[in-house]
Amino acid sequence: MAQLSASERQVRKRRQGRKQTAVAYALLAPFLALMLMFAVFPVLYALGLSFFDTIDYVFWGFTNYREALNDYRLLPAIWNVTQYVFVWVSMMVVGVTLLSLLLDTLSERPAAVVRSIYFMPGAIASSAVVVMWLFLLDPLVSPFDFVFNAVGWENRHATISGLGPVWIFALMGFLGNSGGWIVVLGGALSGLSRDILEAARIDGANPWQMATRIKIPMISKTITLMAIMTLAVGLQIFVEPQLLSLAGGRFDIPDWSVTQLAYFYAFRWGDFGVAAAISTLSLILPLVIAFILIFATKFYKID
Repeated sequence: MAQLSASERQVRKRRQGRKQTAVAYALLAPFLALMLMFAVFPVLYALGLSFFDTIDYVFWGFTNYREALNDYRLLPAIWNVTQYVFVWVSMMVVGVTLLSLLLDTLSERPAAVVRSIYFMPGAIASSAVVVMWLFLLDPLVSPFDFVFNAVGWENRHATISGLGPVWIFALMGFLGNSGGWIVVLGGALSGLSRDILEAARIDGANPWQMATRIKIPMISKTITLMAIMTLAVGLQIFVEPQLLSLAGGRFDIPDWSVTQLAYFYAFRWGDFGVAAAISTLSLILPLVIAFILIFATKFYKID
């Protein structure tokens, strides 16, 4: 077979590159279409809507934003969400990382079984999880009644008041979302170089040193991704406080979170302009924090 000339090799290489690019775009096309339909377009639509009076259909400029920022319920809602996010993200980062490291010390089959058990609550709709928690928090029917009775919580109202919404929602979020991230971190840990781990063991590293000095630094980007995604979801908390009203009238808190306040304006007052303004404002903070974490951790840097 005749040897190809340099120009022919370049032409073949360009054709192969174009083919690979076309395949990549074909694989990305479904994701890009869904992202445009359910992420980009709704955000742009809400941004445009936030500058209009949706009752009289006139351009209002920043009036909706001024009305949203002057609402006396906005600052308490921001404070509630801030407390919740701090507790929940801390629980997720510390708890999931610790559980993943512990599971990584097990043999393959037991670790897979335990990961599947952790993953199961995440397969249940969040609304069903909230309803289930209303039973778990009731000392009369909860399997943890001995714990509640030990601290003097004799009914559901006492339990919810004792724990407080922040810790209740954080526990709901942790048990409902930790399983998926345990699977993700388990995959990251299983992909670590066996040569590096074996070299650390030969050098005399104990399990604590293996975890803190070898494994955690090597999966730090996955942990950062978990923190960013958890933060983004936490700032949009809605279902948990919305359904807590099922526990009784005294726990009906329709303006506990920022997204609830936007829902209140849209579907109780019919003012979609202010609701869109609140939604747009609530989108800015997670984006800013996400970019800070990405650049501070050099997330996209290739080692």
